[in-house]
Amino acid sequence: MRGWGAILLGAIVAVGPAEAGPWARDEGGFYLRGLVSSETLDGLDGFRADVYGEYGLTDRWTLTAKSEAVAYQDSIGNIDRQSYRLTARRQLWSRKGFTFGVEGGPVYGSAIVGTFGCDEWGAEARLSSGYSGVRRSLGYYLFADVAAISHQDGCLRERAEFGYGADISDRIFVTQQVWLERSNDSADSNKYESQIGYHLGHFDVAVGYREEFGGAYEESAWLLALTTRR
Repeated sequence: MRGWGAILLGAIVAVGPAEAGPWARDEGGFYLRGLVSSETLDGLDGFRADVYGEYGLTDRWTLTAKSEAVAYQDSIGNIDRQSYRLTARRQLWSRKGFTFGVEGGPVYGSAIVGTFGCDEWGAEARLSSGYSGVRRSLGYYLFADVAAISHQDGCLRERAEFGYGADISDRIFVTQQVWLERSNDSADSNKYESQIGYHLGHFDVAVGYREEFGGAYEESAWLLALTTRR
C-alpha cells in the first residue's frame, strides 16, 4: 500500500476503528478488542462482555469475528443472551480518504437489544462507507454502514450505524457511535456510545458510556475496553 492509502490507513490504525466501516487490514495484520460493561435494563442490573477481532487475509479482504454475551438478574433468576458473528469484508474502492466496502457472513442470535433480540442462525449483509484523514498530525475517521440480518426463525433486522473517531493528542483519543435497529420480531433500538481512551504503544485502553434513546425500553451502561493491533 502506497501514498494516500498508507497515510490514511495509518490514521485509522492510530485512532483505533470501531467494529464497523469499510476499511481492510493489511495482509497479516490484526485488531483485537475485549469489552466489559455494567448495565441496567428497565431497572435490572446486568453485565455484558464481548470479544471482537479482525484479520487481514489480503490488502482488500479482512476476516472479522465477534462473540457477545449479556446477562441480567431479576427476582426469578438470570436472563441471558449470546450472539456470534463471522464475516468477510471486501474493500471495494478507496481514493483520497474515501472508502467503500461490503461485508457478509453467518450470525447466531443477537444481543444489541438486551433481552429482546432475535434467536437462531442467520446471515448478515452490510454495505459500508467511510472517510479518514489527518489534521494537524492527528488522525480521524467517520463511517456510515447499513446492514440487513435474517434469522432462520423468521426474525429480520435492519440496522444503520454511524461513527466518528479522532486523536485529540498524541496519546488521547475519542470515539462516538450510534446504532439504529428495526426488527419484525424483536424490540426496536436506538443507541449511542461515547468513549475516551489512551494509547499505550500497541495497546489502547478506553472507558465509555452507552445509552438507549429509542423509548421502547430503558438501558444504559458504563464500559471498559482494551484493544491491541498489528
